[in-house]
Amino acid sequence: MGKFDDLLEEVSKDPAMIIWLDNQDNHNGAINENFGREILELFSMGIGNYTEDEIKECSRAFTGWTLKNAEYMSVRAMKDSIWPYGRISWHYEFRDGDHDHGSKTFLGETGDFNGDDVVRIISKQRATAVFVARHLYDYFIADEVPVPQWPYTPPKDEATVAMLADVYLNNDHNLKEVLRALFLSDAFKSARFERVKCPAEYVAGCLRVSDAIDRPTLLMNEAQDVIEYMGQTLLNPPSVEGWHEGTEWINSGSIVERVNFAFDVWNNHNSSEVKDITERLSIEGSGDAEAVVSNCLDYMGPLTFTEEKSKAAIVDHVSKNGAVNFGAPSSGERLIAEKRVAEILGLIASSKEYQRA
Repeated sequence: MGKFDDLLEEVSKDPAMIIWLDNQDNHNGAINENFGREILELFSMGIGNYTEDEIKECSRAFTGWTLKNAEYMSVRAMKDSIWPYGRISWHYEFRDGDHDHGSKTFLGETGDFNGDDVVRIISKQRATAVFVARHLYDYFIADEVPVPQWPYTPPKDEATVAMLADVYLNNDHNLKEVLRALFLSDAFKSARFERVKCPAEYVAGCLRVSDAIDRPTLLMNEAQDVIEYMGQTLLNPPSVEGWHEGTEWINSGSIVERVNFAFDVWNNHNSSEVKDITERLSIEGSGDAEAVVSNCLDYMGPLTFTEEKSKAAIVDHVSKNGAVNFGAPSSGERLIAEKRVAEILGLIASSKEYQRA
């Protein structure tokens, strides 16, 4: 919620990022271009807004940005470690002797630049403002095409992205102000079902809203496996670029996993959430199939089907067994009602609208 400059600098100092992109192997006189390339291509500006020479100059600026192990911790720590200085606890270290202090020309500026200077120069570029704005639009409003296509495919909503980029530049790169403008925009207010939920979002949402998991449990391990079956291995993206999202999450295999998972989670009449929804429905009074389905949609979202036939199909299915008779709490009728409500919730969770946000 602060300046993008600060976020980008802290990412550049993060030990995980340094190791992932080999900057510990980026030395004065022997540069490794991996981090220099990715900070421009994937973290700030995007392809087409810099040259190969600027990648080299950027990499020179980040020489000396490396890692240091933890200092001597304690005798006890040394006894249960295979490392000579205690447990591994990497942290950032700048080594001036390994930094290239020569003059560098980068994005129109020349000087003895260090990594923080490069971050400052990157952060004030219009290309960076647009790149950040497009990512936020993609995350909060509507799915964009995969990032590698951005140089060749214009934003889905160029006006909104341009507005957000202007806010970024006019407010000293303050992301809080960009988000404020985004959430107040007509594009955000009118967006619905414009994003396909990624597996992690989809599974976590099902588990949280259904109250299937309300405390740490081994069921969380099963949920992690299901996320992987849907195509997303947590903390292990296919590359530094991350996953291709949007409709690429949906294919003939993953959609079966998604529908089956959601139906299994919701179609559980013993869950506290199903019992709670059934109780709320009983207070509404009407056991009419259409009224019950409408109220279930409201409790699960509120959720609205984009096609009336989707709701009609569920109503028709429920109607085959007549009106829902809620009966008294703990009665046999209430148990039957809970099972029928659980089935309705499972069917709603299997809908295309539940797959999207």
